[in-house]
Amino acid sequence: MYRSYALTLSAISLRLWKWGLVLLLQPRPMDVYRVVAWLGWTGNLLVAELIIYFIFSKKR
Repeated sequence: MYRSYALTLSAISLRLWKWGLVLLLQPRPMDVYRVVAWLGWTGNLLVAELIIYFIFSKKR
């Protein structure tokens, strides 16, 4: 369930990453697209995995 939410919300985080990278670094558009395409879902999945690990490993 956490992974599903993470991937569903990746569309939102993709736009946030794009906005932040363009404001901070001002790279070329194709470079932004390549980086943001990966950050949009890998960052969310990393956070979801950390949540799963720390919440559910303490219950055992």
